Amino acid sequence: MEADDQPDHDSTFGGSRASLASSSTSLESAITAYQFEHGRRYHAYQAGKYHFPNDEKELNRMDIEHHNQRLQMDGALHLCPLEDPEEILELGTGTGIWCIDMADSYPAAQVIGTDLSPVQPSWVPPNCRFEVDDFELDWTYGENRFDLIHQRFLIGSISNHARLYKEALTALKPGGYIELVEMEARTFCDDDTLPPDSAMVKWGHWIHEAFEKMGRPFLAVGEYKTLLEQAGFVDVEFRLVKRPSNDWPKDPRWKEIGKFCCLNYLEGLEGFTIAPYTRMLGWKKQEVDIFIAQVRKESVSRKIHAFMKG
Repeated sequence: MEADDQPDHDSTFGGSRASLASSSTSLESAITAYQFEHGRRYHAYQAGKYHFPNDEKELNRMDIEHHNQRLQMDGALHLCPLEDPEEILELGTGTGIWCIDMADSYPAAQVIGTDLSPVQPSWVPPNCRFEVDDFELDWTYGENRFDLIHQRFLIGSISNHARLYKEALTALKPGGYIELVEMEARTFCDDDTLPPDSAMVKWGHWIHEAFEKMGRPFLAVGEYKTLLEQAGFVDVEFRLVKRPSNDWPKDPRWKEIGKFCCLNYLEGLEGFTIAPYTRMLGWKKQEVDIFIAQVRKESVSRKIHAFMKG
C-alpha cells in the first residue's frame, strides 16, 4: 500500500486534540516538517521521541509485517472474540493498514488509529479515521468507550507501561479487550547453530542497551501479561510465537512465515539500527553500515536456525 504523506484533515493534534481542519496552516506544517538524519526521514511532532523512521521504505516494511502477522494468525486481524463492536482504537497505527482492514471487516464500528506521524492514506473506509496523537499524554477519550484497543510493535515507544495500560483500562468498555502484539529484539536458537558472538546476537544486545539508555526499554514478552494484570485486566492470555529468522524451518507454514520474517528484518534493519546506535551508543554511520552488512549475511543463512520471540 502506498502511504500518503499528506495529513488527514480529520486528524487531531497532540494534547490539545484541536482539529487540523480548523487549525492554522502553520500548525499543519509543523507536524509535517519531518526531520532527516543519515538519509532517513523521522516524525516532527514530539520530535525525537520515536527513534525509527517514517519514510516510504519503513512504511512499506510495516505493510510487509502486517501481511506476516496475518499469516501467523491464520488470516485473522485479532484473536479476541469481538462481537458487534462499536468503537475500536489502535495505538501507533503506522500506515493504518490494520485499521483499514478492521473498518472493512466491521463496517458498523468506528475505527480510530493514532500515530505521531500523519502518514496514513486519505482514501479510507468511511468508518475509519486517523489522528495525530501521543498515547503517552493524558487520554481524553473518556471512560467505557472502546470495545477493543490494539497495540502492535510499540517496543521502544513506551516509557511507562503501567500508566499506559491504566489509561487503556479506563477507556475500555466493561468486557472490552486490549490486544498486544509485541516482540523482543534479541535473537535466540535451540540447537546451537547461532554462535553467542554472532552479529545477530550482538545486534540484539546493543539495541536493547540503546533503548535502556533512552528510558524506553524493550521488555521480555512474558512481562506484558504481568503488567496488564497489575493494571487491573483479568483473564489475560499470553501466546508465545517463535519467529524464524528465515525459511529454515521444515514445516511449510513456518517456512513461509520465515520468508516474510526475513524480508521484514532485512527491509527494516537499517531503520531499526541507525538512530539508536548513533544517538545513544555513539556509533558513526560508517560503523553502523559495516555492522549491518554482517548482520544481513547471518540473517539469510539457513544454517543458522535462529528465531525471535513475539
